[in-house]
Amino acid sequence: MWIYRRLAKISWKDKKTNQEVCEHLGTRKELVNTIKTRKVKYFGHSFLKDVLEGKIEGSRPRGRRWIDDITEWTGKDIHQCTVKAQDRAKWKAVSSQALEQGRHRE
Repeated sequence: MWIYRRLAKISWKDKKTNQEVCEHLGTRKELVNTIKTRKVKYFGHSFLKDVLEGKIEGSRPRGRRWIDDITEWTGKDIHQCTVKAQDRAKWKAVSSQALEQGRHRE
């Protein structure tokens, strides 16, 4: 956000929130959308690589399961997501629709 403040010549002393700075410049935060895009794309990729089938060894996951994010953003259960991910074109349609809905909510 410091670069936005610098572009708009808004000092930190002005007590403007990051939201106000974004509105002033006519931009919005893209980090959340970038994370969503990468997680959804990784789901489609990893299914094809058998990660979700448990064929890759490793330690237990930490934190929130990212599969919960996928089911929340797509509005489909994990079985439906895995079936769609088997066909690259169908998964691309599902993922782009979910990401587009997420952009409209913000």
